[in-house]
Amino acid sequence: MKLKLFVASTGLATAALAAYAIHSQITPKPLRPFLVTSVLTTPEAGKPYLKTYTQAYAARPDGSWVLITYLTNIGKNDAYVRDIWDVTTGVHTTIDDLTESIQTSAMTSYDIRSKRLSAAASCNGTSAGKILDFEVEYTEEKHDITHNPNGDATSVVKKWLAPELGCFVLKRETTWTRKSDGFLLVDTKIQPVAVAFQAVDQFFEVPLYTERTPGETLREQARLYPDHFPMPENTDDIDKVYQVAHDRLTKR
Repeated sequence: MKLKLFVASTGLATAALAAYAIHSQITPKPLRPFLVTSVLTTPEAGKPYLKTYTQAYAARPDGSWVLITYLTNIGKNDAYVRDIWDVTTGVHTTIDDLTESIQTSAMTSYDIRSKRLSAAASCNGTSAGKILDFEVEYTEEKHDITHNPNGDATSVVKKWLAPELGCFVLKRETTWTRKSDGFLLVDTKIQPVAVAFQAVDQFFEVPLYTERTPGETLREQARLYPDHFPMPENTDDIDKVYQVAHDRLTKR
């Protein structure tokens, strides 16, 4: 399956958004299918420059969405990892092109509520101007991180949500600051570069890949591409979590 459209549809489609992005503060517009292309940056230990990833998010009018991560310079061309959150079927599917693996698991009722994008006049945030011609609202969350191997920390997550896109998080900044000395453990930023209203069904297609546990997928990555992926030591915990959620699919 070719997914090149997620980076190709920025020209005329993006220009056409200007007319559509006149947002009503009173009545929410119906959610339209859209595609957001973003860049994720994070510092790399011991190096002066940032590590950068290209991601895309595709959303359907029913509120389901998929995260598409581009795997560059590894194996075959057009390799992607897709995480599909289908709030209609209640199934979370992870698709790994590199190993031709899939993982399917049942979403909880909380997952369905929290993951669903819904047309909204407000996202319960503070008005924060516009990003790519979309009005956004700002929210900030703080949490304590405990039992972290690098030390207890304070997490701050800043979000810029777009009501016209079903309160999709257009921009996000995440920091973890260690309490003992103020050292910055995590500093991740996700910045959108393009938004387009377009058909997105192709991003939700599930190929006939082999169902594997997360651990099996990681070991297959290491076997096929040892220069890029280390062999995992122990994946029992993540495999148990996956198996419980996967088994719930057969009990419906």
